Amino acid sequence: MKRRTALKNLGLGISAGMLAPQFFSACKKDDPGPEIPYSGNVIVIGAGAAGLYAADILRSKGISVTVLEAGTQPGGRVRSLRNQTDVQYQTFSSASQADFPVELGAEVIFGSNSSWGKVVSDFSIATVDMSASASPSYILDGQAKSATGWQGDSDFQAVQGFVSGLSNVGSNGSIKDAANVSPRAQALLNSQAGNIFGSSAENISALGVAQMLKAQTHDSKQLTMRNNPWQDVLLSRFVNVLPLIKLNTEVKAIDWSGDVITLTDAKGVQHTCTKLIVAVPLSILKSGAITFSPSLPSPNANALSKFGMDACIRLVLDFKKNFWGLDSSYIWGGTTVPQYFNSGAGRSQFFRTMSLTINGPKAQQLSGLSDDNMVLQVLAEMDSIYNGQGTGFIRRDLTDDRILSLVKDWTKDPFIKGGISYPLVGTTNDDRKALASPANDRLYFAGEATDATGDAGTVSGALNSAIRVTDEIIKSIVNP
Repeated sequence: MKRRTALKNLGLGISAGMLAPQFFSACKKDDPGPEIPYSGNVIVIGAGAAGLYAADILRSKGISVTVLEAGTQPGGRVRSLRNQTDVQYQTFSSASQADFPVELGAEVIFGSNSSWGKVVSDFSIATVDMSASASPSYILDGQAKSATGWQGDSDFQAVQGFVSGLSNVGSNGSIKDAANVSPRAQALLNSQAGNIFGSSAENISALGVAQMLKAQTHDSKQLTMRNNPWQDVLLSRFVNVLPLIKLNTEVKAIDWSGDVITLTDAKGVQHTCTKLIVAVPLSILKSGAITFSPSLPSPNANALSKFGMDACIRLVLDFKKNFWGLDSSYIWGGTTVPQYFNSGAGRSQFFRTMSLTINGPKAQQLSGLSDDNMVLQVLAEMDSIYNGQGTGFIRRDLTDDRILSLVKDWTKDPFIKGGISYPLVGTTNDDRKALASPANDRLYFAGEATDATGDAGTVSGALNSAIRVTDEIIKSIVNP
C-alpha cells in the first residue's frame, strides 16, 4: 500500500494501478549488506534513472540522501504519455488508436541482460523482441524497401557493412569520414550511425562510438515493453526513493569550497550536504545553467567540452491505415526523419501508429517551426516515399479536422535541453572516464553521459553510472 501511495502522491496513481501486481512485491535491494556508518549526508541533483538508482543504493546502505529535481515529475528522459497531465498529451492520448504504451523518450531496451533489461526481467514484464516481430526497411532513391529488396545494391551494402563493423573502426575522424560512402547513401548512413547515437554522422567520433560498442557486455537484443509504460516501471522499481525527492527544485549554484557543500536553488533556498552527486543531463552542465564555485576541476571541464548533446524531437503520428508494412520495424534513411519506428509492431492489434525520432541539426531546424508546420514537413517526406499516403491516411480530429499528432521537443524542455550525449570528433572512451571522475571525495558525477561501460545514451548507461558513483562514495567513506 505504501508503494501505491507514493506513486499516487507523484501523480502516477492511475497509471501505476495498471501495472502487474508483482510490481508491488518484487522490489528488492540490489546491494544487500551491512549499513555503512556515516554522519554526513548526500544530495543527488536530478531524479532521472541515474539519480533514482544512486539514491536507492545509498538509502539501502543507511546513508542519509535527498534528491533535488528541477522538474515537476521524476524520470528524466524516461517520459510516458500515459502519465502526462498536460492538455495536449491528454487530447492525443484520448483520441489515439494506439493500444500500447506510447513513449516520449526512450522506448527500446538495448540488451535483454543490460542493466535496464534486468530490471524489466526481474519484474517479469512482458516484452517483444523487435528482431523477431518485424524487420527494418531502408530508404534509397526515395524508396523504402527491405534488406532483401536492396540486395545487390552496392551503396546499401556499403552502409550495412560499415554499421555492422562499427565496433572495429580505428579512425578518430567522424562517422561520415570513416564510412566514406557515396552521396546517394549519406542519409542512410546518417540514420543508422548518426541519428541513433544522438547527432549527425559528420559530428560524431567514429572511434568514440567504436570503443563504446566494444565495451558492451550484454547481448544485442532490442526489446519493447508489451504493456507497461517505462516511467511506471522506473518509478515502481525505485518507489522507496520517491519520498526523498524534492520536485520543482532547480539548483542554480554549487559552492563546494568548504567541507560542507552549499547548493542554492532558483528560489534562493539553500541546501547543504557533505557529498554531492550531479546527475543532470550533459546539456545542463554545458549551458552553464549551474555555476560551480570553485569551477569544475580541469579533467572534468576539459572532458565536458568533448561531448555534445544536440536537439531532439519525438513525433507520434496516428494513421487510418498502415501503408508502410505490418512487418516493418524501423524505417531508416529519411532526410527529414532519419528514424521512423513502427512502434506497435508485435505488441498491438493496431499497426497504425508511428514514432519518429530526430536528433542533431535537422531537429534543431525543425525545432524553430510550429508543431503544425513540423508535422507538415514530415508528411511531405512520407508522401514522397509512399505516393501521397502520409497525408492521405493521417488521422484528424473529427471536430476541427486538425491532424492527430504529438510533438515532444526535448530541445525546449528547460531541464533537459536536448537528446542524448555523443562523442565529438576526436573524443575517446577515456574522455568519458575523465568526465565522470570525482573531485576531492566530495563532488561526484552520474548520468548516461558518464558511462564508460558501453551504454552511454541509454537508460542502462544511466543505471550503470549510478552503480559506479555510489561505489566511489562508499569507498570514500569506508577508506577516507
